[in-house]
Amino acid sequence: MNPFNLLINYVIANSRASYYNVPGNQEVTNMALLTGMISENPLLSYLIIDNKAKSEGENVSSSLTILNTPVTHGIPALPAATSGTSQTPIKEDPKKETALPGEEAVTIKNLETFKNEITTSNKDLEDKILKELSGLKDKLESFDKEKIAINASIATIEKRLDEIVKPPETHGSQT
Repeated sequence: MNPFNLLINYVIANSRASYYNVPGNQEVTNMALLTGMISENPLLSYLIIDNKAKSEGENVSSSLTILNTPVTHGIPALPAATSGTSQTPIKEDPKKETALPGEEAVTIKNLETFKNEITTSNKDLEDKILKELSGLKDKLESFDKEKIAINASIATIEKRLDEIVKPPETHGSQT
């Protein structure tokens, strides 16, 4: 049992408990002190403490009460059986804001605005890429012209080398 190990495990337990949102973290701290007394291997201690903090965090998050807000839809009421008339269905306002607890209200107008911004940025990117490709096309054409000129130069050099390497022809026999 090393007091330095106990201190390190205590610090690890507090950091892991705060990471997994464990309130009070008494169980995690107890586990850390126990592993500090039993194990001299810091990696094993860390894994045990992390596992305990994770399980405690999951227990706490699953035991929290979840607020269920009633959902109201624009469903028309049924007409009375004796009236024989039908009511016009109530339409939901397309500009109606929908909000989840803890989140910002989102309107359809905002979503359409984002869609338009994405579309315009995509078109801008496409235009930019096409401009770059057209510049590359010009460079490729110039490379092709240079390649043709280089091949012609190579052919003339080979022709001259062949002329130099060939022995001169003699007219008549010298004996």
